Amino acid sequence: MPKISRRTFLWFTGGSSIALATNEPRKLVNKLIPKVIPPEDIRPGAWELFATTCRECPAGCGMHLWHRDGRVTKAEGNPAHPVNRGGLCPRGQSSLQGLYDPDRVQQVLYRVKGEYPQKHTWEQALTAIAARLTAGGRVAVLSSLQTGALAEVVKAFAAAFGSDRVLFYEAFNYEPLRAAHQQLFSQPVIPAYHLDRSDFILSFAADFLETWISPVSFAAQFAEMHAYQGGSTMNRMAYVGPRLSMTAANADTFLQVPPGHERVVAASILKIMIEQGWQKNDLSSVHQAIDTLVAGAGPVPGVSREMLVQLARSFSSARAAVALAGPMAATGPIATETALCAGLLNFAVGSIGQTVDFSRPHALTQTAPEAEQARFFASLGPSDLLFVHDTNPAYSRFQAAQLSRAGTVVYLGTLMDETAQQAQWFLPVDSPLESWGDYEPEAGVQGLMQPTMSRLYDTRAAGDVFLALARQAGRPLSRAGSGAPAADFAGWLRQRWNGLAGITAGGAGQDAAWTEALRNGGVWKTAQQSPGGASSPSGLGALTFTPQANRPPAAVDQVELWPWPSIMTFDGRLANRGWLQEAPDPITFMAWGNWIDLHPRKAAALDIEEGDLAELSTAAGSLRAPVRITDEVSEQVAAIALGHGHQALGETARGVGANAFALLGAPQGGSMFAAARIRRVSASATELLALTRTAPSREQLDRGIVQWMPLSKLAAVKPGEGDQLTLPLPEGYLLGRDMYPKREYTKHRWAMVIDLQRCIGCGACAVACYAENNVAVNGKDQVGRGREMAWLRVAPYRKPGSAMRYSWLPLLCQHCDAAPCEPVCPVFASVHNEEGLNAQIYNRCIGTRYCSNNCPYKVRRFNWVNVRWRKPLDLQLNPEVTVRTRGVMEKCTFCVQRIRQAEYRAVRERRSIRDGEIQPACAQSCPTRVYTFGDLLDPNAQVTRLTRSDPRRYHLLEELNTKTAVTFLRRVEIDT
Repeated sequence: MPKISRRTFLWFTGGSSIALATNEPRKLVNKLIPKVIPPEDIRPGAWELFATTCRECPAGCGMHLWHRDGRVTKAEGNPAHPVNRGGLCPRGQSSLQGLYDPDRVQQVLYRVKGEYPQKHTWEQALTAIAARLTAGGRVAVLSSLQTGALAEVVKAFAAAFGSDRVLFYEAFNYEPLRAAHQQLFSQPVIPAYHLDRSDFILSFAADFLETWISPVSFAAQFAEMHAYQGGSTMNRMAYVGPRLSMTAANADTFLQVPPGHERVVAASILKIMIEQGWQKNDLSSVHQAIDTLVAGAGPVPGVSREMLVQLARSFSSARAAVALAGPMAATGPIATETALCAGLLNFAVGSIGQTVDFSRPHALTQTAPEAEQARFFASLGPSDLLFVHDTNPAYSRFQAAQLSRAGTVVYLGTLMDETAQQAQWFLPVDSPLESWGDYEPEAGVQGLMQPTMSRLYDTRAAGDVFLALARQAGRPLSRAGSGAPAADFAGWLRQRWNGLAGITAGGAGQDAAWTEALRNGGVWKTAQQSPGGASSPSGLGALTFTPQANRPPAAVDQVELWPWPSIMTFDGRLANRGWLQEAPDPITFMAWGNWIDLHPRKAAALDIEEGDLAELSTAAGSLRAPVRITDEVSEQVAAIALGHGHQALGETARGVGANAFALLGAPQGGSMFAAARIRRVSASATELLALTRTAPSREQLDRGIVQWMPLSKLAAVKPGEGDQLTLPLPEGYLLGRDMYPKREYTKHRWAMVIDLQRCIGCGACAVACYAENNVAVNGKDQVGRGREMAWLRVAPYRKPGSAMRYSWLPLLCQHCDAAPCEPVCPVFASVHNEEGLNAQIYNRCIGTRYCSNNCPYKVRRFNWVNVRWRKPLDLQLNPEVTVRTRGVMEKCTFCVQRIRQAEYRAVRERRSIRDGEIQPACAQSCPTRVYTFGDLLDPNAQVTRLTRSDPRRYHLLEELNTKTAVTFLRRVEIDT
């Protein structure tokens, strides 16, 4: 390359400066300085709150989105919403990463078969597709589950072109549960379950704390139901299934049985209740069928007669018991009959109309069953114009071949997933956080959606796309009873909500009712104190059951498949989100992908060791994944998580893990008796298991890390008794014992209490911390090296003496008064502030890592790499939290930015900070209310009361005399 002289360099730079100066000034200013004259109603730097509805799964929780300076940066649960009551799961927290996903399609694409997709304008797309509509052919619409206004628009669109082929598809449709209720009560619905009114829960492989129906709602209810409320008795939960899931680990009793034997256990309990006369409602007419099933099945492996009698006694003697059934990936007669037995158990003890409420069916009732799905895909032909909206059957059902049979496929979505790759047209639609809409998760609960910020790209609302296509084709759509065609989807939605409020167009109170609904996030009827019931079961005498196939697999390499939905990625739709990939599984503490769980005896028979790469195959397909050897699955089972193994979707999801949907096939996919074969492929795949290195040993080694308190002892403790803790206050210092002088606090001493009895291990708090504090996502390779950055880990520990009972320990910085990290820092980057917080000053830190070495709780994280925030993920960053760089140590701050906001607000309003006013991100997001935060100097604060007087209180590693500001409340062991 020739050298450039100084004269030439100055000539080039001078010319570029002249070109810049002669550019249009107005255009330049508009780019560099937006809002030169700011709107009067906008305050720069001020937070605004928008209420909306979460659409990351069909649960439909209420959300609050925090908006500042034109962008949203944090999602929280809506405390007023009846579904989630202010809590939010990890998937809901990640909704912002869906909005700011770098792999979102930003403009219309058109693909000729075999060619790379080309960019088009909306006008070109609407004109071409409308011409195809007017040319004839059949119209079909395939969509994710929709209710309310968008469901109306979709159905009206299909009807305008003479079609009724509208199918709402979900990978998990709960068909066995609906079929059982249809057979028993002539109501093919998914009812509302009131777990908070129950005192005994019996789950047959229904993981209601993770992914089953509405997990955030169930988690909150379970926490209330299972909390210690005084006295010598407690409510209980039992779980029957082949795998120790997070829900099973929270149970007081876990029966590990082979797949399909859940039905036999349920029938055995029912048989005992009938024979002992323990049922409240007569079921003698089904005794013969139940007896035949139980006798034919023989003894259930690992379950004694005494266990069954105890379960039957506990279930029948409970004041308000409830039985739940339904592995989410299961279909077929065995799964249906398991749900049938659960329904009979609920009827036997009088739970129908109490804890089981058929008057408030869930929206999932409207999803298409397997037979309807099969007919829909089989009916597609070359003359069809198929519209696919926000669903991915090519991934979860492997229907790419059937989709390609349609003459024209138009995909409406946000990401180029496996189904979108089969489409000719890709029409990019708004994220749920950018668009208007509504969703009715259960009858009587109408959740409203509103744009929480301006669109990032050239996208449109899905409802507007359908309306525009119909209008372009000469068949404009109008809502029933409205007369004039709808101008846009927002207008359609407004008409529907006026009808819900009983307001005619232009009627009085219209704006006030709409504004109130927007502020609240929807409208809902108060849940009935006496839930609606169902009629008594009919035709019980004609019930028959499929004989139980009880023979073990004939060959050594044969196993029974047990697929389960990941608590993070669900059915795969959320796999492109770094927070959810890096958040570890609650049981295994592994991240980034999936694995095959295999029992030690089965692994030994196959000569498979931990971390070996194995091939798992069924008649439908095969996959390869690393093996984890554990006794948490039954001996003949190969268990694997669903929701991984994408070949499309985005950079974060592509190639991570294996797609277990490939093993299910259709329509019998997910059968509880899916036969599979497994063989060892390689012994060099241990690097594929991304075990988070901050994961502790599950064994406590007599350290007393997670402590349990017997119920009998707790009931005998008098108020104020319990451990005498060394508090992080001047009173906690003892001359002659302590090396450092006592600390005096004049304003506040912030502290936290963590109730282990309420913690279910879901990890929502950890993901909320990622979102609030700009915690970096380092990726699979760095996680495998032990370099994950989570400030808060929710670590599983086995209960001493019990292999299948776990408790989780949320572990964050303890903000010790005698913090071992502080005196060893040579540059005073780790310091104590005037309110008791152990602060980390980033611009002082030189990266010696002495503080991390000296921290006995191992809660500090070192930045080994400079993180690359793929645009526009940087828009999600919290502007009040410093983004750290390589070479800097970081840790939990008790969300000091929220503390400062509350202090400034109190000063402006000339008042003291109220108890409970400050909620760190972990506390605000937690569905089960594990965390209590407050000021230890306030004698009336709840955190003070719990720290000083709760009999379950203890400090972690109290013998080290670190005087921690975090107090734990022991888990309760039911021994009575």
